Amino acid sequence: MDLAWLMAVTTAMCGAGCARADQTDSSVVAAAPSGGPSPSLAPTQSPAPSPPSPPPPSPSGRACDSAPGRVLLVGPGRTYSVPSAAAAVAQSGDVIKIAAGDYRGDVATWRVDNLTICGIGGRARLFADGKSAQGKAIWVVAGANTMVEGIEFRNVTVADQNGAGIRAEGGDLTVRDCGFFDSDEGILGGSDGAVITIDRSEFARNGFGDGQSHNLYIGAAARLVVTASFFHEAKIGHNFKSRAKETRIENSYFMDGPAGTSSYLADFPNGGVVYLRGNLFHKGPKADNGTAIAFGREGLKWTINTLEMVHNSVVMTYSGGSFVVAAAGTQSVKLAGNLFAGVGGPRLIGGDVAAGAVVQQGNLTANASGFAGADSIAAPNFWPNAAVQAQAALARTLDPLYASDAPQPFVLRALNGSARTIGALQSAR
Repeated sequence: MDLAWLMAVTTAMCGAGCARADQTDSSVVAAAPSGGPSPSLAPTQSPAPSPPSPPPPSPSGRACDSAPGRVLLVGPGRTYSVPSAAAAVAQSGDVIKIAAGDYRGDVATWRVDNLTICGIGGRARLFADGKSAQGKAIWVVAGANTMVEGIEFRNVTVADQNGAGIRAEGGDLTVRDCGFFDSDEGILGGSDGAVITIDRSEFARNGFGDGQSHNLYIGAAARLVVTASFFHEAKIGHNFKSRAKETRIENSYFMDGPAGTSSYLADFPNGGVVYLRGNLFHKGPKADNGTAIAFGREGLKWTINTLEMVHNSVVMTYSGGSFVVAAAGTQSVKLAGNLFAGVGGPRLIGGDVAAGAVVQQGNLTANASGFAGADSIAAPNFWPNAAVQAQAALARTLDPLYASDAPQPFVLRALNGSARTIGALQSAR
């Protein structure tokens, strides 16, 4: 996969995402001051894996604008007044266009395959108001190959304490430009063999508070791919949890902020192949657990169990703790070009992973005081101060496929030139 192809895809995706950057629930704004370090020592270069396949950008706005199929119009004065009415008659291949606005107490099960469901004219906001489909979620998605775009899911809780915005029970599911707020779970599910794709979406303040519910909880899916998304302030549970055979996350934010109480920022309890590139993590002082990223803590399930982190920035204002914890039996932990900043002497790698399984290259540890603003949910700023920048230079590119970074959630920004620094942010604002 060549660099030109990746940059072309990045540019196309940003064309849709940049225009909607102001739709975040937390009003995130860009925060990356100009300036950068000069190149210095060159580490040995290692090959990078091929990039994930991102969801194809819609050439004319929403996916519903270009998807073929019968169109069902939803909203006041439309053929179907609420989404559940369209769900009751939907056929495979239908395109469901939901007018922007608030829909309260309307829940649905989508049973057929090959649906494209979009908010039109802005986001459609779904409030549970005490209701749930099958006692599970605002939407239960039981069909395969479903696209959901431009929808918000809010305030769902159920008796089992795991009410989700979406319960994913079918096959492949793509979620783009969606929001999941203040529920027991954001998305829950992911059946065996499914591919789950999440792009430019936000998950905030989800979790019942029992440690068993999370902002995002994906089960034993075949693959989970996440790009340019924002996970923050999960309640006691994890900001992100994946049991998938393969998980790939790029250009996304995982944050506690000053008051967040999440456990892990990212949890991969059964291992698998996990690849993290260009992400920004903040572990806050009130977190329920001192580990930022956990791997294999509930037993390694898959044949291949590897963790690779390339060009991530992890800032911990939680005193002590561990940046990464990996279980015994993990076949490899590869850390390249990552910036780790903390207070109170956090461990870089904890757990029982064998020392011989850990490979490091071009990483930097620093003090969290060098990242003023990394704990701001409203305006996250992971750009290091001048002292840290002076230590973060790389004279040689560790990963030639690292061709874009994320100055804020939902935006992919193409990198200019071949120089790279340690950490996730590579371009000035």
